[in-house]
Amino acid sequence: MNVRLLFVDDDDTFRSVLQRELEVMGYDVTSFAEGASAIAFLADNRVDVALLDLRLPGMDGLELLSRVKECAPQLPVVLLTGHGSFPDAVAAMRAGAFDFLGKPASLDELELALARAVEHGKLRRNNQLLQDLISREVSSEILGESPVIHELRSKIARIAPGDANVLILGESGTGKELVARGIHNSSPRREAAFVVVNCAAIPAELFESELFGHARGAFTGAGHKRAGLVALAEGGTLFLDEVADLPKQLQPALLRAVQFGEYRPVGTDHVERADLRVIAATNRELAGEIEQGEFREDLYHRIATIDLHVPPLRERGDDVLVIADNLLAAHNLRVPADDAKTFGAGARDRLRAHEWTGNVRELENVLVRLVTLIDGPEIEGADVDRLLRPSQPSAVRLGGGLPALDLEVLERCAVIQALQLHSGNRTRAAAELGVAIKTLYNKIRHHEILAAEWGG
Repeated sequence: MNVRLLFVDDDDTFRSVLQRELEVMGYDVTSFAEGASAIAFLADNRVDVALLDLRLPGMDGLELLSRVKECAPQLPVVLLTGHGSFPDAVAAMRAGAFDFLGKPASLDELELALARAVEHGKLRRNNQLLQDLISREVSSEILGESPVIHELRSKIARIAPGDANVLILGESGTGKELVARGIHNSSPRREAAFVVVNCAAIPAELFESELFGHARGAFTGAGHKRAGLVALAEGGTLFLDEVADLPKQLQPALLRAVQFGEYRPVGTDHVERADLRVIAATNRELAGEIEQGEFREDLYHRIATIDLHVPPLRERGDDVLVIADNLLAAHNLRVPADDAKTFGAGARDRLRAHEWTGNVRELENVLVRLVTLIDGPEIEGADVDRLLRPSQPSAVRLGGGLPALDLEVLERCAVIQALQLHSGNRTRAAAELGVAIKTLYNKIRHHEILAAEWGG
C-alpha cells in the first residue's frame, strides 16, 4: 500500500498498540507523542494522511491541526479523542479536519475513515492539478519564471492578435511548436485549425500533394480527390516546422500561397484561395541556407515578417526545475498513489546543473527514464547521474600524460552531429558520414542514441 500516515498521541501504550494495527492495515506509520515533533517531520517529509489525538500536552489537537494545515493544506486529517463532544467535532471540522472519531473507535470504523481520507486527499490533489492545467492560458504553458521566458510570453501576447507571419528560431527541443500554438490559440484564428507540416518528414516527391492536395488520377495511386494541408488550415494557422528542409522546387509555389493566398492542387488547372496565417520554425541559420542557394530570400522575407527566438534551456536558470516538477506531477496524475514519485534535493541539484543540450525534449526523455526505471518513491541525485547521458566527447589520458581520444565516444558524437546537422534526416546523415543507411541505424542502436540528443 505504501501510504504514509502521521500518528500523534501522548498515550505511549495506546500509541504503540494502534501503530501496530495501522501497520497491519498496510500503512507506513510515523508516530509522535507531541505536536512540535510532528510538525518538524511534516516539513521535510511527504505524508498521505494524519491521525491526531485531540488532547495533547503543550499544543492541543486543534492547534496542531491548524499548524498541519498551514504546512500541508491538502493533507487530510482525522482527529481521535476520548473526550469527544459535539462542540469539539464542530470546531475540528471548521478547522479543516476530514473526520472526527471518538475513543474507543472500532478498528473497522477507523480503517474506513482513514481509507476515505486518503482517497479524498488524492482526489483533492488531482483536482488541483487538473484545475491548474485547465485554467492555465495557452501562452503560460511555456513554463518558467526566468526573465527570458517572461519576455517570450510578452512577445507572444503582442504578436498573437495580428495576422503577420512569424518565424520562430531556436535549438531543437526548445518548444518552438508550443510557441506557435500559443500564438495561434491567443489569436482571432483560434477557433479554426492549427495545421502542422513537418517539412523534414515528408518525402520531397509527395510534398506538393501533401501541401496543396491533388485531383483524382493526378498521379499513380491518386484514386480520389484529396484536400491538402493548406486547405485544412483555411481560416487558421499553417505551421511549417523545420522550414529549412522545405524542398527547393516547392518554394516558389509556397511563396505564392503565402504572398497572395493562392495555390493550385496537383493535377488541376484551377487556382484555389486560402486565408491563413503562416508560422514557420527552424533550428538552422536561414541566412546561410540563402547564401548557399538552398532557400529563397523572397520566401524568407515573407515568412519572417516577425521573428521570435526561443531560448535554450541552459539559459533559463531554475526553469528546468519548474518544468521537471510539472512533468513529474503529470506522471503522478496517471499512476496509483503508491507509484507516485518525488525529487530528492540531490536530484534537483543534478537536474539544475546539467547542460541540457537537447533542451526540454531531452529533459522529458530523462524524466520518462527516471519514473520508469527507478524503484521507490524518491528520485535521488545518484539516480539522475546514472540516467543522464554525457553530451560532450571525453578524452582518455595515456601513461605519458598525453590525451588520447576515445574512438567510441568520437563515433557516437559524430553520429549525433550528423543527425543534428540534417535535422534528423537519416538518409542525409548517412551520406554526411559516408556510410550506408543500414549502418547508420546500427550505429544509433549500438551507441543507444536517443532522439532528444539530436533534436528528434
